[in-house]
Amino acid sequence: MLHSDLQVEHLSHSLKGKRLDVLVSGSIGAVESVRFIRALRRLGAEVYPVLSKGASRFIGADALSWAAGGVKVQTDFSGQVTHLASRNAMLIAPASASVLGKLVQGIADSPGSALAASYLGSGKPLLVLPNMHDSLRDSPFIAKNLEVLSSFACVLSPRTEEGKQKFPDPAVLADEVSHTLNQHWFKELKDTHRVLINMGSTRGYLDDIRYISNYSSGKLGSLISEELYRYGCQTYVVAGSCQVYPRVSTSMKICQTNGEMEAEALKLLDQAADAAVCAASVLDFLPNKRVEGKIKSKNHHKLEFTMERTHKIIEKIKPKRRVKVGFKLESHLNEEEARDYARAYMSDYDLSLMVLNQMGDVSLDKHTALIYAQNQGRLGEPTLLKSKEEVARFVASHVYSSLSMEK
Repeated sequence: MLHSDLQVEHLSHSLKGKRLDVLVSGSIGAVESVRFIRALRRLGAEVYPVLSKGASRFIGADALSWAAGGVKVQTDFSGQVTHLASRNAMLIAPASASVLGKLVQGIADSPGSALAASYLGSGKPLLVLPNMHDSLRDSPFIAKNLEVLSSFACVLSPRTEEGKQKFPDPAVLADEVSHTLNQHWFKELKDTHRVLINMGSTRGYLDDIRYISNYSSGKLGSLISEELYRYGCQTYVVAGSCQVYPRVSTSMKICQTNGEMEAEALKLLDQAADAAVCAASVLDFLPNKRVEGKIKSKNHHKLEFTMERTHKIIEKIKPKRRVKVGFKLESHLNEEEARDYARAYMSDYDLSLMVLNQMGDVSLDKHTALIYAQNQGRLGEPTLLKSKEEVARFVASHVYSSLSMEK
């Protein structure tokens, strides 16, 4: 429970301990800055807002101060030399065409532009989100400024809509910022933290319209993928049918059948995935044939199909670094049976971590799980977690820390 309106609920620790300067410049996207600052704080960051004179026409210093947890907002130069880079990174979101020009020309006539120049001079990360009408972006002068700026700062991708370069969803932008900064701070992540995530459910077709399937909301797989992405991992998602898909990822392939999911997963493994999270609800039995077109209901009083057992995709998934997480849904297992089941399953599929659920404990909004890990070759005591968010953070931490320790 939050004890103050200034507090936020921490969804992740991917930016824990990081202090970020955020310049809000004179673009209509400034109205999203309150939500953006709060989203950064939910990832653990401390945020220090800088408000330009142009932006003050769209949003006030009090609102930014509230969003940042009561921090004083910088609006002018001061004797405390607050225009010099003293924190971990700086973000300019939104960045107007005027600010882009100042950055490229080296003009430091405002607290924000001077602070950005100081960050560039100190070699610390500067992230910039352009926010303007397409006709401005396509101006030869501004297009050239963006090209030059990309050579010494990270230019983030705005949301293109209605002929404008708009401010993205603030939570998505915060995830992208976390991913970008963690990759900057830990440069080896690009080479050693490539994670395959299978999620969602597969389908077995009776005809070209009808199919059988397992249930999977996709929410847990999405939460795990998003958390790994925030930490700077490259996340390659192979997703079957589900209600929820990751809002951020390095790449995502949508598939329907067991065969499609297996082919996409093995393709990614050939590209040297370092770890795998096998969260998909894959069909164990498939119809032995698929009828072309649509079976006419008026011609049949009943349909009979033979179901054939499938091979396990998880068995073929062998990540480069042997960091592999499996999931299993069972029913009516007591404590001893659950432990025996976990031991056998982890051994059969060479898992470093296993998430065991029981029917009745899992839905779109709840998820009670026992998580088993190997400890020096022996099965340790299970960890009981009671929400999808807790499970996602636990699994992502296992994958990230395991890959980091094995560098």
